[in-house]
Amino acid sequence: MPNRFVNVRTALGALALAAGISSFGGAGLALAADAPSVSAQQIEYRQAMYTVMAGNFAPLGAMATGKAPFNAKEAQKRAERVAYISNMLSEGFPPGSNQAKGTHTHAKPEIWSNRAEFDKLMKNLQTETAALVVATRTGDEAKFKPAAAATGKACKACHDKFKQED
Repeated sequence: MPNRFVNVRTALGALALAAGISSFGGAGLALAADAPSVSAQQIEYRQAMYTVMAGNFAPLGAMATGKAPFNAKEAQKRAERVAYISNMLSEGFPPGSNQAKGTHTHAKPEIWSNRAEFDKLMKNLQTETAALVVATRTGDEAKFKPAAAATGKACKACHDKFKQED
């Protein structure tokens, strides 16, 4: 899997460079024409958010299923990150960002044609991640495990309906 952070950083750097060079005249226009489209930027943004989300939820899932020992401090840190990111995800799905030339996305068109359902599932994810934070702050593994399972279920519900596989 490519490092999506590098792609976003590269894209933003290219935009900044193009803006700076464009102040010197027509030479900047050629660079700006090669900059990613707004839709491509939105796709890269949401892919980066999901990469960060997965990187933080994977250790929580491992702790919840007994594949890794429960570490209350680590669980709380990662749960807080997941909750924060869950509140940013829908920003990556504005109208018209379902496809961009030269960019691959797993987002199904139904995200935009059935936006009410997508928003409902996204809100449920935010509710479950907030509950996960509350559970991890107790330091109690018995409270953590069902909250982690509910968060995973909320992720899966949205993926099942709105994510296409390769």
